[in-house]
Amino acid sequence: MQASEKTLVYKQLAESNQQERIQEHLEQLIEGLGVESAKAQGLRSPITSLMHLRTSDCRVYLYVERHAALGLLKVGPKRLFVANVDSPLIEINPLCVLDFYVHESRQRCGIGLALFEGMLSGEEVQPSSIAYDRPSPKLLSFLRKHYGLHKYTPQANNFVVFSEYFSGARQRAENSSRKTRSIDAFSTPPRTRGLIAPSGLSTDTATDVGLKSAATEDESACSSQNENSGELNQQQVEGGPSTKTNRSHTVTTTTGARSSVDASLARFERQHQREMMLLQKSLSESQKKLDSLHVSNRSANRASSYALRRPF
Repeated sequence: MQASEKTLVYKQLAESNQQERIQEHLEQLIEGLGVESAKAQGLRSPITSLMHLRTSDCRVYLYVERHAALGLLKVGPKRLFVANVDSPLIEINPLCVLDFYVHESRQRCGIGLALFEGMLSGEEVQPSSIAYDRPSPKLLSFLRKHYGLHKYTPQANNFVVFSEYFSGARQRAENSSRKTRSIDAFSTPPRTRGLIAPSGLSTDTATDVGLKSAATEDESACSSQNENSGELNQQQVEGGPSTKTNRSHTVTTTTGARSSVDASLARFERQHQREMMLLQKSLSESQKKLDSLHVSNRSANRASSYALRRPF
């Protein structure tokens, strides 16, 4: 092995050892802050530990100053069932603040606000769109002071979801519905827009009928335009009016298109009525069979009871 290769191997080993030391130090910081947070909240066991982080999709934000961790903030998604004053019990999937702790010696120094703002920037969320797991009075006053959040409905699962969450969700739903309506309005063909399939008729068939009627209207309109242009030319030559003739042609073509659509609708209605009559007939036959079975069961029960009453 050459000297350059030995140097490269030693450098890689040093980097790996340094990464391992950093990882161990980070694990010790997280474990220590988790234990201190549990003590401050009066919990029997810490809710932030390496085992919990490795088996979940939670994320931890640390505030470190001169190789000393002074604050911890753990967040993660949760599926919750919550209720509001204006809405019944609903299911939501918000980002949740699961653990928030700042060392006692450095509280009220801006560390908590810096840690919380860093989390909001990293997760790209608003404070009102977050659920808070068993928030302490200090955390509630912190949210009220810096973000004006104070209205909430107590939940059975001890999570706090502020009223602004529901208003924001309603606004997002309205915006999405407006976008959907605008997309549908631009994507729907003009001839089939607002076409409703009658009973017994599929949407594709109804669309075909609408397209055929539209084509009929276009052809009739073109023919009427040609006839009108011919009559106008004749009027220019002869000098006589032709307004009544144009109106009669327009009424005739429109009536023909409407009559074709009405005929198709009547045909499908008759087909639907026949299907309903067949269904009612089958239901009546089934009811008769059930009645006959009930009668046979009653006769069998009477025969068995009579046989039991007879003396041996």
